[in-house]
Amino acid sequence: MSYKVISKKLIIIVPIMFFIIAFVRISLNYFENKKSVEEFISEQSKLVDSLYMTHRDYYQNLYLNKIINLNEKSLAGLPAFSAAQISKTFSEQNRLQITMQTVSDRARNPKNQADVYELEAIKYFKNNADAKEYFSLESDFYQYATPLKIEKKCLTCHGEKSKAPKFISDKYDKAYDYKIGDIRGILSIKVPTFHVNKIINKQFLGSVLYDLLLMIFVSLIAFYLMRFFSKLQGQLEDELDDRTHELKNSLSFLESYKDAIDSNLIVSKSDLNGDITYVNDIFCKITGYTREEVIGKNHSILRDKSFSKAMYKKLWSTIVSRETWHGRIRNVKKDGSFYWVDATITPIINAKGDITEYISIRHDITQLIDQKNELKTFANTDSLTKLGNRNALKEEIDNSENIFLILVNIDSFSQINDFYGHELGDSILVEFASKLLQSCSMNKELKLFRVSGDEFAILTVDMPAHSVVQKAQSIVKFINSHVYEVEDETVELNATVSISLEKKEQLLITADMALKIARREAKDLIVYDKAMNLDKEYENNMLWTKKIKEAIKNDKIVLYFQPIVDNANGEINKYESLVRLIDENDKVITPYFFLEIAKKAKLYKQITKIVVQKSFENFRENDFEFSINLSIDDILDKEINAYILEMLDIYNISNRVIFEIVESESIENFDEIQKFIKSVKELGCRVAIDDFGTGYSNFEYLMRLEADFIKIDGSIIKEILENKNSEIITSVIVDFAKKMNIQVIAEFVENEEIFNKVKELGIEKSQGYYFSEPKPFLI
Repeated sequence: MSYKVISKKLIIIVPIMFFIIAFVRISLNYFENKKSVEEFISEQSKLVDSLYMTHRDYYQNLYLNKIINLNEKSLAGLPAFSAAQISKTFSEQNRLQITMQTVSDRARNPKNQADVYELEAIKYFKNNADAKEYFSLESDFYQYATPLKIEKKCLTCHGEKSKAPKFISDKYDKAYDYKIGDIRGILSIKVPTFHVNKIINKQFLGSVLYDLLLMIFVSLIAFYLMRFFSKLQGQLEDELDDRTHELKNSLSFLESYKDAIDSNLIVSKSDLNGDITYVNDIFCKITGYTREEVIGKNHSILRDKSFSKAMYKKLWSTIVSRETWHGRIRNVKKDGSFYWVDATITPIINAKGDITEYISIRHDITQLIDQKNELKTFANTDSLTKLGNRNALKEEIDNSENIFLILVNIDSFSQINDFYGHELGDSILVEFASKLLQSCSMNKELKLFRVSGDEFAILTVDMPAHSVVQKAQSIVKFINSHVYEVEDETVELNATVSISLEKKEQLLITADMALKIARREAKDLIVYDKAMNLDKEYENNMLWTKKIKEAIKNDKIVLYFQPIVDNANGEINKYESLVRLIDENDKVITPYFFLEIAKKAKLYKQITKIVVQKSFENFRENDFEFSINLSIDDILDKEINAYILEMLDIYNISNRVIFEIVESESIENFDEIQKFIKSVKELGCRVAIDDFGTGYSNFEYLMRLEADFIKIDGSIIKEILENKNSEIITSVIVDFAKKMNIQVIAEFVENEEIFNKVKELGIEKSQGYYFSEPKPFLI
């Protein structure tokens, strides 16, 4: 039934309902008014009764106490004789014409003889000894009465006749022989109904008029409200139509989104036990399973058994806690091959707050992982000899225990290049590497790397120190005793070898130091000793510590700025802030010479604060974006962390700040790094990863860091024209970055040819001496 039909019926029904309600109200009011009036009459009668009885008792006591002598003359003053006249006068003088009189069924005074109504009252009291009052509605008046009972004082005149005063016994023959407690008569009060009905009718008519006006008023309001709600109903129906249309559109959009997800992502649902209840077509296509093969099976059929059980335990603890889990998993296809997914698993919760099922949406990232592995291979392999390079050596050192290091440097190899040419020199290096590998392959404890042009490294694993020294000696003899024949040329090589038996954190540094000393002292082999050059090193450190302290004190820690160019239009809209030290001779010192010493002297934190504050101050009045280099130690330092957030709050230019993370391959406390990145990003800052591409670890970390920019390491960009591997690595990085929606910056762009090449490879921004060297001012 439509609202309009209901409204028409309500127009008829509502007045009728109001009429019925008004009629009931009027009737109830009439009876309530009547009851109220009767209660009022009763109360007034009680008042009159009380007044009269008080008057009666008072005059009786005057006689009893002989204040007035009772005789034939004073007999007229008794209440029994005076009540008739008092009642008459009282009735004439009150508005309701109420009469009162003491009456008896055995009255001595004829005027006090009870009438039929009063006799009924006397009879009532005689039959109901405990009754205190009598009230009844007669034809034209209300009868109210209270009993008059014989008391001791009454026996003088109403006891035995022989004991009554002689003038009473001579005059009256009746109303004797009463006992205490007998009903002598009543105090009769009569209220005419005429005046009472007049009051009731007046109140009744007022009530009727009030209810009629109220009914009219409420009816008008009802009609107004019905019109208002009728109009509102129309508006709501129109709005409902609009909302319904919007809902249909939303459902259409949701269906489109669902189709888009089903067309591009792996989707599955499972029950609370992890048993699969739904899979989409992409799931079947990627895994090789049909729906029939997986529905009802546990999700563990996809699990890679070699993956960490702790990770799966954390996954389940997250989703059963009504939280969404996100992470990367390697799964197993039906044919046993692996595929990688970036997975988001969300619990579906009903209105009661209970989990009903789980939905998993996964993105196939196998290609990205393969590219990562490919990049790792490129980044860790020497392109000429196919040996592991310096990055691979560092990684092997980090992941190994009980290791020592041997460095092998070919003497005067630059002269061979100059004399025979670089092509022949490369061939000799390949042959040398092959011979050296052959020598090392006889011991499984040895791993060979090429760490620079003419330098090789041999990492020993689980080999005693004396055996390492013996092996190094045999390598020296092996190299010196071999003749290398390449392209009809015969070349003899000599090598300088150093050994470090220090802790793995110091292996490279100490082996390199020993190698320099061996070359300087023209020794074939030297083992690193802690006493080597320490005095000179200490003296150098003390000198630089003093310089740094003086520079901080005299505000000689300054900033230089290098522009970052937009490759699309050549415009400069970004700068990198670079720290410099001005010494006592006004010479500009690069951080290469003082930062490490500043760390050892515990002055590094002050330098970081100076760089942050001066960067903010230099860029607060312009629109340029600017980047500040932060080390992992800076980010993990709570004092520096708090200082950065304070500066961001003071200067209010967060949207132009880029924090450039250096040494990203050394990240260990990933949670704290992510916490810092999240906090500055919430304020509008962005994050860049510096020196990207020089190692595998920073590439892997990029998949977890929310980076906005990556800066390809200058060592790759410098060789991009001559080294095919550098070009391949760069292409892989750019391709990866575009898929991750990250902008790429090329460092060390030193000439136009390199600039054209990086643009050709799709790099968005460039930085280097081709545009400008770092300067103490903005260009």
